[in-house]
Amino acid sequence: MKRAFAGFFGVALVVACGGGAGVPATTPNRESGQSGLMEKTFAGQNKCNAKTHERPFIVEWDATDASSFESRASTDLVFVKYEGCELKVLDECADEAIRGTFGTYRPVDWTSGGLEKIDIKNEGELFAKLPLGVASLGARVSAGEQFHMEYYVAGVRTATRGSVYRKDLARIPACKGATHFVFGYNLGAFALASAKNIDGEVGASAFGFGAGGKAKHESAAEKKGGLLSRCHGESAKEVEGCKAPIRLTLREISESDNPDAEAMRAPDNKASLNAAGKVDRELTGIKKANAFSESARQKWTSRDGKGCLADLDSHDRLDPEHKSTDPKQLGASMRSWCLMLAGQCDAGKDLDRKSSQNTMPNMAPDMLDNIINGHASDYCPTGSIKDPRARALKDAHTLTLSNIQKVSAGDCLAAYRSLKATRDSTNPKPTAEQDHDLYMAFFMLPTASSCLAKAGDCKNAWASYQDLVSDRRADFDTKYPSCKGQ
Repeated sequence: MKRAFAGFFGVALVVACGGGAGVPATTPNRESGQSGLMEKTFAGQNKCNAKTHERPFIVEWDATDASSFESRASTDLVFVKYEGCELKVLDECADEAIRGTFGTYRPVDWTSGGLEKIDIKNEGELFAKLPLGVASLGARVSAGEQFHMEYYVAGVRTATRGSVYRKDLARIPACKGATHFVFGYNLGAFALASAKNIDGEVGASAFGFGAGGKAKHESAAEKKGGLLSRCHGESAKEVEGCKAPIRLTLREISESDNPDAEAMRAPDNKASLNAAGKVDRELTGIKKANAFSESARQKWTSRDGKGCLADLDSHDRLDPEHKSTDPKQLGASMRSWCLMLAGQCDAGKDLDRKSSQNTMPNMAPDMLDNIINGHASDYCPTGSIKDPRARALKDAHTLTLSNIQKVSAGDCLAAYRSLKATRDSTNPKPTAEQDHDLYMAFFMLPTASSCLAKAGDCKNAWASYQDLVSDRRADFDTKYPSCKGQ
């Protein structure tokens, strides 16, 4: 997603007439009749200051932009370059080897929500309320056209990290231009249209929201995300049409050193005990340790491996009798999975095995191997798995996972290429009797087409289908209708 939103129109301000040398020279009025005087004021010259617009509505994004954003946000924090009225998502600003290195997003916190309305009557309101809409709407608003927008917030996702530091990003070349990271984003729906093209009934929704609302009203919308007619109170979280990203909460990347990194290296002190999370300083002893443990659990479920390990380290310092590094303790399992998420796959598998042997001492070795390998397939980044067989099992798991949950196009493509390379370099190929798991992993390779098609990467879906199944385009279009004609 490389869409940019550039703004270049001034903000009008009604100024009373007066004399004196301190009064700025007047400028010609605009076509709309709005004064051009504000262009010379401090406010006018800072109308697109990103520092004053850190919760922008993403009115310029189409379905492809939103899909690309959600794909990146499913595994990593999203970084942007945000200057003036221009916002650019830096798709490649991520550690592709270990997803979630800089943090991830927590599960959606669903809210009951309610319909909100915004009216844009002049340039000042456009810059203040919809700064990313200046590029496409600025000229029309300058000419006197007015706009009406309605939106519904069904939920919000927030990051597992409260801050990101410039030095931590320095090793990723694609992060060089980053100014902010997306700390949170609202999910829901919105619609925007020219005021002259919508009904003016007082109190009613112009786009079909609410009881008796009809989707046909949304045809008047020039810009929209999701479908307002699908948003209905508590049920909004169950409806796909009311889950589009509509608004971002941005935070600047800190130019200072990461205090957590230094605190983790230093002897225990007040900073080190609070380095890994937003834990109330008044909590003491076991309560504080438990708070870190719960924070670690949340980061594990959000697949933030490094953040999880940092919280577990803080827990262990506060409660040394129940260290997560001890296979006999309940926290050892979570630590093993977070090690895998952080790219320390071998160390994670070793601790997972010891912990499982402690809790299930009578389990048969081959069954235990299956459990550990299953965890590795779930949590280990492909690049951290050195053993070709284990990597093949991980890749097959990624491809088939798309049958039950969203998998990004990048993950589908990486798994397909990796599994194909392992298959092609494995000679002789195992039979089902010799190695059933590896045999089935290679057998599942054609599911790459399905994984890629569901992720919206029709070009590579068709390429993999040709390579592995057939070159009959009609068969491909029948099997994957969402890619027909693409």
